[in-house]
Amino acid sequence: MNKYEVKWVYNPKTHNLKIVNSYLITEKKEMYKQLKLHSSDLGKVNRTLNSSLNEWIAHNRLYELGLFKDYCRDCDLTMNESKFRRFCYWILSRFYRR
Repeated sequence: MNKYEVKWVYNPKTHNLKIVNSYLITEKKEMYKQLKLHSSDLGKVNRTLNSSLNEWIAHNRLYELGLFKDYCRDCDLTMNESKFRRFCYWILSRFYRR
């Protein structure tokens, strides 16, 4: 674990990268920094840095609003995310002010 108690877990069977306790990192710059550090893992799930950042921010935004807290405490970056979900993550990430 790092100083944020965030853990990165890759599941090769499902091509899923899970950021456990991702809600603990709230600053966008730190999220970006963490994603850059794990860029090789992002390649395993075929996700760009910006797409991953948008999803992480969207999860944090929903967590802060008290919506789907059990689900949004962690961020699952999966391969072949639907365009609709990616669009929703993009919209939610526009309103993040940290």
